[in-house]
Amino acid sequence: MWGAVYAALVLALVVRVRSRDAPVPEPARPLPDEPLWLTTLHHLLLTLVLVAAPLERLVVGAAAPGRAAGALLLLVGVVLYRTAGRTLGDALSPFTEPRAGAPLVTGGPYRWLRHPMYASQALIAVGAPLTMGARLTLAPAFADLVVLALRVQREDEALARTFPEYARYATQTKRLLPFLY
Repeated sequence: MWGAVYAALVLALVVRVRSRDAPVPEPARPLPDEPLWLTTLHHLLLTLVLVAAPLERLVVGAAAPGRAAGALLLLVGVVLYRTAGRTLGDALSPFTEPRAGAPLVTGGPYRWLRHPMYASQALIAVGAPLTMGARLTLAPAFADLVVLALRVQREDEALARTFPEYARYATQTKRLLPFLY
């Protein structure tokens, strides 16, 4: 059962559905001076977590406690990821520097959090191994949380440089956890 839940949630995360009429957005490109190592490391760690969790379950077995909580974290992470991505629209980019010409997005989940995409990825990184009962995979998940914290810091700096209104917005919203941080 947990394997089916995991597979469905990971599919919901990675499969992007778009209507035939919708224009294909221009691919995001990093700025010439943007360091890509942090983005690359984050994507590698998250991919490792998503692949290692079911592999660990097959090879080592699964721990029963926490699987329902993990599935809930994973579900909330996937829903928040999809919602935040839809809210960003053409401003969506995997890089820490904002897309040229993109507006500062402050609606949807961005009303409460400055970085709901990163919050969702943190929920996914922790929820995936717990759902599969894969406790060893929590190590790269926590490493990914450290990388996410660095990305949040860099993105806050980039947004502040790009948008004069960002400082005011930042005082009104939390970074990753509503009402807390």
